[in-house]
Amino acid sequence: MLIKSKIEELDEWLFIEEIPDLYIPDKPLIEKRIEIRRDPITMTNYQLSTSGLFILHTQMRFHQPVHIYTEVEGEVITSQFIFYKAADSKMPFGMSRHNIRYIPTVKSSHEVKTDVEYSYFIAVISKAYYLNLIKRDSHLHRDFVKNIEKGVYTSYAEQDLVATYEMQHTIQELIESKKSGEIRRLHTESRIVELLMYQFEQYSELGTPATDVFNEEDIQRLELARQILEQRIANPPTQKELASEVLMSESKLRKDFKEYFSVTIHDYLTRIRMEKARILLLAKQMTVYEVALLTGFGHQNNFSSAFKKYYGISPGELKS
Repeated sequence: MLIKSKIEELDEWLFIEEIPDLYIPDKPLIEKRIEIRRDPITMTNYQLSTSGLFILHTQMRFHQPVHIYTEVEGEVITSQFIFYKAADSKMPFGMSRHNIRYIPTVKSSHEVKTDVEYSYFIAVISKAYYLNLIKRDSHLHRDFVKNIEKGVYTSYAEQDLVATYEMQHTIQELIESKKSGEIRRLHTESRIVELLMYQFEQYSELGTPATDVFNEEDIQRLELARQILEQRIANPPTQKELASEVLMSESKLRKDFKEYFSVTIHDYLTRIRMEKARILLLAKQMTVYEVALLTGFGHQNNFSSAFKKYYGISPGELKS
């Protein structure tokens, strides 16, 4: 498969990548980081490629309308995510949407709006690689696979859905990984499979697209609630206090948070505390007592019990 993209106003290719369709275990990963700061464009690209797989993560903002031109030669399946908000928005997060698509050879051009901050992630998977990942005759994949076999452009879901916390966290883990060599390959492949799993899971569970359930104001308030929890992990607000800060009733916040992020407020707080604790113990080499305080546990014993329940080992065993 051959993938090319450029900003038409610059008339130069952002990238031209030729990727083998077949999965070749010993083909190395190739990573690239590209930064463009040329009025009216601000763009940062992270690219990763190997046999059967191309990954692109782009953060971009434009001060006047521009057109992004893309060519795909060969049959590919894409896992696509886009996160966006107005550049002058005071809200920490904006809107998001995602889908899985089958794309036969195509050439396309899309206009990008001005003064909108975009974060775009796409995993381009060769047809051969993708069909080896799934059970094509299962009810979950049957209709999608029929269109692939016909060579007809199709989306897995009729409407794009809102990206969950699990999806966003998996994308972040994938692009920020510090692993190398064969471990990096295995980590990348496992995260792609994990991302697809979360997408399939959401499609099968949601009868009504999240974009219909939540309006833009609801989403901004829920994303603000999430940021408050992440920023004040050492001394988080109660659910009542959190609801007051984001201007929602406590019952609506609990209900909407669970539906939007696919996790309760309590479980989400536990998750980010445990992930923060693991990083502090391993990367920062802090004591168990220090980590307990920084993650909002009043007593070291309470922290140790919660950590062991979550990870299956004690903080001391992790450090040893």
